[in-house]
Amino acid sequence: MLTGRSIPVLVALSLAAVGCRSDAANLTAPRADLYEPEVGEALTLGPKIAETSGALASSSAVTQASSGFTYQQQDGNRIVAGQGQLPDLIPLDIALTGRPIWLVAAALGEGSVWVAILDDGQTEAYQVVGQTVKRLAIVPASLSPGMPPMLVVEDGFPSLLTAQDDNASILTHVIRLTPSTEALAYINSSGGLVIEVNGERVLLAVNALPDARLLMDDLGRLLFLSDPTSRYGHGVLGDRIEAGSITLVETMPSPRIALQVEIGPENVIEGISPIWADLDGDGAREIIVTESNASQGAQIVAYDQQGNRVAAGPAIGAGSRWRHQLAVAPFGPNGELELVAVLTPHIGGVVEFYRMRADRLEIVARVPGYSSHGIGSRNLDTAIAGDLDGDGRIELLVPDQAQQVLGAIRRNLAGAETVWTIPIGGILSTNLAGVTLADGSLGVGIGREDNVLRLWLPIADRP
Repeated sequence: MLTGRSIPVLVALSLAAVGCRSDAANLTAPRADLYEPEVGEALTLGPKIAETSGALASSSAVTQASSGFTYQQQDGNRIVAGQGQLPDLIPLDIALTGRPIWLVAAALGEGSVWVAILDDGQTEAYQVVGQTVKRLAIVPASLSPGMPPMLVVEDGFPSLLTAQDDNASILTHVIRLTPSTEALAYINSSGGLVIEVNGERVLLAVNALPDARLLMDDLGRLLFLSDPTSRYGHGVLGDRIEAGSITLVETMPSPRIALQVEIGPENVIEGISPIWADLDGDGAREIIVTESNASQGAQIVAYDQQGNRVAAGPAIGAGSRWRHQLAVAPFGPNGELELVAVLTPHIGGVVEFYRMRADRLEIVARVPGYSSHGIGSRNLDTAIAGDLDGDGRIELLVPDQAQQVLGAIRRNLAGAETVWTIPIGGILSTNLAGVTLADGSLGVGIGREDNVLRLWLPIADRP
């Protein structure tokens, strides 16, 4: 069963206020203090935004469901909507009780909720409204260690989706098929796809990757990687198993396999999910994957939704070399749709921008010095795209090689450049999480190796 709509009402564990923004001269100064909520204590360092005696979620009526993916969008596209102010914001640091490895966020009333998953599987949730922070109890209190989270907010109450099924894979997460039903979908430990509605389960034998992320479009169709194979032993994404095919499942009026794309006897899909986005602007989504083999290494390949290979980028030219596809957005200097990826993120990573031209994915710009992935990790979400500084242009935000600074990379007529950077204040240990707030602004958060949650959120000036 679903641990969403039927969960108990959240209990407020403790309160603490965050430091409010000071004068303009201090906007770029790093915040040194950590906020450690204590049970029953409320502190304020600025104007009180919400009542501290009750649940902050009640400060605004929330009737629609929202979700928080580690990969931002349900189609696997790591882009956050809204307008940010990141280079001008003072970060908020919150002390956690352990080392975070995953982070998800969603809008909640007039603010946002952030859920960190620690390396032992324990969950910690915080709601931020204006200048007030509250720690919340969230269901479940823990996940299997290493399991990625799926956050939902319904009627003002956040929870993490889980399956009441001992056979569910612990290497991926459950998704909800539509915001208005109790229908769930998840991968079980045997690679089957389970569709569950009101406790009734349908099992499709799809041979999914055990750590496959289930992508979804507006029609409720599911897209994921399938046919596990060990024929390419690069093994940098958590194991030595990669995918041999892509599977598309229609869920209405009843679940059925609609398409399976097999990529050939030598290649594998080196990743845990495609990006399912319109890359050429024709109104139809492409299925974008990283294909690899032992002789040529990795290249970006796009398929149409009928399974035809429609475009491909250059291969690296040697095996055991990877490309990390990240996002599709109007990155181009004139708003052209482009794909961004990182070439060899483990060895001198280079950010690459691709544009689709006929049957080719051409690299149109490069910026060296960034790393979007830690070798051996299943966390492929350490980058995010969006209008992060509010200038109307889309930037890619990605860590440097040392995982200590986030760089914002923007396209220009000459290629691409790093337009600003912000310090992490330590070493990155989670994905990058983003949230679009009710007023159309956006926030970004990360978790650090030193047990700290760092958030960049817009907050009101002092009156």
